[in-house]
Amino acid sequence: MSREIRRAREKKGETVSETIEKRHQTHPIMYVGLVVLLVVIVVSFVLAGPGGIMGRGNIGNGGNIVFGAYNGQEISYVQGNYFSQQVQQYASQVQGSNAGTGNTDNTAQTYQVWYQAFMGTAEHYAILQQADRAGVNISEDAVDKSLLSYPGYLDENGKFSEDKFTAASAADKASTRKITRENLRSGTFVNDLAGGIKDGTKETEFIKTMMLPERSFNFVSLPFTSFPNEEVRKYGEANKSRFVREKLSRILVKTSEAQATEIRKKILDKTSSFEELAKTYSKDSYADKGGDMGWRYAYDLEADFDVKANAQKVLALKTGDVSDVLKGTFGWMIYRCDTEATDADFTNAAIQADVRTYITTYEKGKIEDYFNERAGQLSRRSAEVGFNAAAREMGLKVSSTLFFPVNLSSVFSFVPLKATVDADTPANAANSEDFFYRAFTLGKDQVSAPVVLDDQVLVLQLKGEQQMADSAAAIVSNWVPYVANQSLQYDLYSVMMTPDKLTNNFDAAFSTYVAPSSRKQ
Repeated sequence: MSREIRRAREKKGETVSETIEKRHQTHPIMYVGLVVLLVVIVVSFVLAGPGGIMGRGNIGNGGNIVFGAYNGQEISYVQGNYFSQQVQQYASQVQGSNAGTGNTDNTAQTYQVWYQAFMGTAEHYAILQQADRAGVNISEDAVDKSLLSYPGYLDENGKFSEDKFTAASAADKASTRKITRENLRSGTFVNDLAGGIKDGTKETEFIKTMMLPERSFNFVSLPFTSFPNEEVRKYGEANKSRFVREKLSRILVKTSEAQATEIRKKILDKTSSFEELAKTYSKDSYADKGGDMGWRYAYDLEADFDVKANAQKVLALKTGDVSDVLKGTFGWMIYRCDTEATDADFTNAAIQADVRTYITTYEKGKIEDYFNERAGQLSRRSAEVGFNAAAREMGLKVSSTLFFPVNLSSVFSFVPLKATVDADTPANAANSEDFFYRAFTLGKDQVSAPVVLDDQVLVLQLKGEQQMADSAAAIVSNWVPYVANQSLQYDLYSVMMTPDKLTNNFDAAFSTYVAPSSRKQ
């Protein structure tokens, strides 16, 4: 599969809704109405031109290409249907946005757009099925009125053109009318549903009451990345057996134990070299290097086996020894000891880095405990000499925040949690209930107990409190219905787009019919 496709797959979740959310950070009120619209129309990206939106396969030849299904209804590409019109519509949009940019990443953009068109069609069908259950109907007059503004029937001045309408084929007219009716039905259903949300005055006032008091804090951050080298060395010394090192080569056989035994016999008989046999038979990433694994730690070697005793057999090999055939996690393995096992030198910088990685990956609680204790020392000493003085004694930097309200998960994006120096803003604090609880229960000049985040521990001191500016408070009245609508969209999508309802065969259909070359590995 091409690198471009893999990149595009990583971006599957990046829809225009995220772009609108970013714009909303700056202009919240302006974009409230767009939230509902996103459920009906997913704006995507697609590259027009040679090898672009129609791909390099069989799309466009009148076939019915099935990409999946929603609740039993096929999601297929047929000329003139909703899926195809979405692709064509997005093509013209992106063709303009790509003009002059030099963007030539055809495969990745094509994949991204077709996937978004597929998901948009699935959402469209989901909403229509809900509209059917709700009995939503659209009058012929309403459809006629909407067709007067259909882009394909407009002249260069943006007015309805009878000539263009007359020139369209009967099939095109029927398809356009059908899709126009569907869009009106789905839009009516979603707008009726969203319109049913009532944000009461008391609810708005409660949120205002919660938001109006803003606080600023002095704080010390103890990042896990500053875990001292001396503590790393101590951990290594206390757990020497995990960091015994041995230089090894390996052959991994996945077919059978018998074949592995035959390969081992050839090694011992010296009819073929270990390196040649590894390149021919081994099925792992070391095969191309003749089986050379380099230095392996004991804890890393144990991961190769379900039975840890087998790892000890390998660690017991002397230089030049070849192991028995050992059953491992992924097959049968033969090891050769290139340099026998030795204890790690924990004063070596490279080994310290490996031990640090091990602690961070498998023993993160050790780091958290260390910094919790440091934070506790700071809190206790602050009660005696003051926060700033205690931090200086311990060699710790004191930073400060701007004023912000209780704003869990940054739902009120116009008043974010930020440090006076942006780079000092504590990562993940905005998503921590414990952070806001401890911050907003502190008394004046009081110092908090340790606040543990994902990658650091904080200690806070209340610096000041004020009422939110009137200009920011005024936004709240418009924000409540926005948040309610946003929650509705999330709930609606969660209920509709479940694995038991959505059959997603997009990748197979795309690589077969749209961009066959993407199937290359």
